[in-house]
Amino acid sequence: MDVKTILLGFLMYGSMTGYDLKKFFSISFSFFSGLSYGSIYPALRKMEKEGLITMRLEVQDGAPNRKVYTITDLGRKAFAKALEAPFHFERQKNPFLTRLFFFAHLSKEARMNAAVGYLDSVKQVQEELEAARSKIETHADRYQYLSFQFGVRFFKDMVRNISEIVHALENEAKDPQE
Repeated sequence: MDVKTILLGFLMYGSMTGYDLKKFFSISFSFFSGLSYGSIYPALRKMEKEGLITMRLEVQDGAPNRKVYTITDLGRKAFAKALEAPFHFERQKNPFLTRLFFFAHLSKEARMNAAVGYLDSVKQVQEELEAARSKIETHADRYQYLSFQFGVRFFKDMVRNISEIVHALENEAKDPQE
């Protein structure tokens, strides 16, 4: 799903600032996508020009002014159209699998370091997802919660699969024929 559709989806819940949108994203499905401030604000400006959203400047005393974004009827229609459009499996880029394919060109130590480092980074994301569980369970609707549960299973499987690779590399290191 593209940035525009994600932002329109968030704005379906109500008016938000760019900061609110980033925060909403970080507690909802940042584990499955890489939206950043760098992509949010250009997309918001473009969506405003396209008439999909409006921006209202809130003047604040003693604090920076806030830009509050609201979805328009045209934006709601564009969001519904994007959400209803057929979609198919997208091949995911996975730098670990690409590197694993060429591990024969690394030393045993470098292979092990790469695999364990990647496993640790995936475990960290898994822990962050689990840390958000109570907030998600409290605030998520049925479909958001189904998405969360899918993510939990996804990261559990990732950890299991990478752990199997690490185990295979450990056994390789103990192979007396090498």
